[in-house]
Amino acid sequence: MQRDTVIILGIPIDNVTLAESVERIFAMIEEFRNDAVPREVATVNVDFIVNTLSWQRGGIRHPELLDILRRADMVTADGMPVVWMSRLLGCPLKERVTGADMVPALATAAAERGASLFFLGGNGDVGQRAADLLVRSNPGLRIAGVSAPFVYTEGQHLADFEEEDAAIIAEINAARPDILLIAFGNPKQELWFARNAPRLKVPVSIGIGGTFEFIVGTVSRAPLWVQKAGLEWIYRILMEPRRLWKRYAVGMVKFALHAWPAIRIYQAARRRKTVTSVPVGSAAVQRIEEDVCIITLPARLDALAVKEFAPRIEKAYQTYRHLVLNFEQVQMVDSSGLGFLVRLWRRDLEKKGKLNLIAVNDQVKDFFRFNRVADMFHERLFGDQKMAMARIRTERLTDNAPYTLTSLSNGTVVIGLRGRVDAVAMKNFPFDELLPQLEGHSCILDLSCLEFADSSGLVAFHRIQRHVAKHGGESILCAPNEAVLQLLHLTRLDRLFTITDDQLILTDRRES
Repeated sequence: MQRDTVIILGIPIDNVTLAESVERIFAMIEEFRNDAVPREVATVNVDFIVNTLSWQRGGIRHPELLDILRRADMVTADGMPVVWMSRLLGCPLKERVTGADMVPALATAAAERGASLFFLGGNGDVGQRAADLLVRSNPGLRIAGVSAPFVYTEGQHLADFEEEDAAIIAEINAARPDILLIAFGNPKQELWFARNAPRLKVPVSIGIGGTFEFIVGTVSRAPLWVQKAGLEWIYRILMEPRRLWKRYAVGMVKFALHAWPAIRIYQAARRRKTVTSVPVGSAAVQRIEEDVCIITLPARLDALAVKEFAPRIEKAYQTYRHLVLNFEQVQMVDSSGLGFLVRLWRRDLEKKGKLNLIAVNDQVKDFFRFNRVADMFHERLFGDQKMAMARIRTERLTDNAPYTLTSLSNGTVVIGLRGRVDAVAMKNFPFDELLPQLEGHSCILDLSCLEFADSSGLVAFHRIQRHVAKHGGESILCAPNEAVLQLLHLTRLDRLFTITDDQLILTDRRES
């Protein structure tokens, strides 16, 4: 499904209206009938964005949440500041699409089309009350189920999430809803979906935050004119000043501080007279090897270029496994161009290929950094074609290996992990093959080549550690990247592991 997305501080926001978002959700339901792949929809406001960002310029506070939003099948702008920023970045979003507006619209459409909804989460009986109100407003609406469980997304309980969530997943799957409305709040609802997506048999899941409270009136919405003016956040503060003033004030300040550099660098690039438009048709697509092609991008990677250039990329993806994007001519990238690159990054996750960027100049790198997408490509940025091809050829040698296993002279076993260790990878990870080989040995989990790990990946590390400890061994996490370290801290699992950058520490200890 072709998407028009705008990048707002690292998060791809779909440029859709409320009506278009509803239609797209029902299109996802139809797609599920063909491929059985569960899809996710997120409604992102300023609170979401600041939750992903650290105060440090260019820093990421919650790498897993950011990764989930980047991989979501649709993300709508649930806040006017998000819409305002898109305008300042030269790629205006059509309108604000909130969860509080989307759910009633979905209920109306579901009643007309015979689709069913499952209400998950909310405080007390608010989910049931919201369901009852929507049924009264939409005769014929089918409610597949209502449940308000407590779920964990951090701490030692996270290690047992498969067992903890099993009953919830079984109840949802047995009810066979078309749409799952998840009201655990941000970021719990997104984390819960990500870790359980491989087990869910629901076409579309939507994180809706406090929408149930809006529906039943527990929390009142601002008058329509206030909503349209983008001032609903002020109304919310006035309604609940003690609880919300600090959250909104700090959030807005943090958002503004991070938004301004991205806006400034875009506006400067747009004014730069040296940036001229190079005809898209002149851009070359050249085959390098059987499964690799290089594509030379135009000088302006903007909305117009993306519209004209996307079909060429789609054709290349059908033919080649690896793409090398040549940025030698690129002088300016806008938010639509970033959205285009993020879509290609998503395609890589699906097809297990690699997107490689070469000859990226410093100005474009700055734009990547200030827009919070630099982390997506930093391992795939190369000075030239020769360097990119050297990496591709090296990676081909271990393409089919989920891990590497090396035995040291002192009996320690080193497990090398690479790529992504997430819920999808863990679903088919060969633990039954690996764990018996660790009995009676100490273990080093070498994470130096690991690009990303989510909560499911951290739980896998803990599972290995517990198995090794059960048989008298010791485990160490070695050389995790900054994102993995930050996620260990956020989930409070860092206290369960010994973490080091030096593999020799355990080796020396065993030899002594």
